[in-house]
Amino acid sequence: MAIFTSPGSPGANAGANGGKTYGYNNISNVAPIVVAQANPQRTTITFHAPGAQDIFIAPVNVQNVLGTAPVSPKDAPLAPTTALLGGTFRVFAGGSLTLIGECQGAFQALANAGTTNPLTVIESNV
Repeated sequence: MAIFTSPGSPGANAGANGGKTYGYNNISNVAPIVVAQANPQRTTITFHAPGAQDIFIAPVNVQNVLGTAPVSPKDAPLAPTTALLGGTFRVFAGGSLTLIGECQGAFQALANAGTTNPLTVIESNV
């Protein structure tokens, strides 16, 4: 018996499965939280801030921290704050950010203000 399926379809049995959606309602301005684990097969990731506050998205690890010399590979942990935003992307309230290509690492989120802000994350391996 043969199994037929298309890349990205629900029956795909490999890294080509379709998108995954994550919902958060606890993005805080106190400390960033990880909102997407590393995924070596990820090709696209989208962050949407449906609430009233801007959300800052950042990789968990970067090649340098606060202007220090680059290191290789990306192994310097990044700990953004609302005062230290280097390495982050601002997703304006009601807006979205899509990263395509080299986006396989883990990502974290930090709110501009408040402690119960929503964030939607969608990742795809196709």
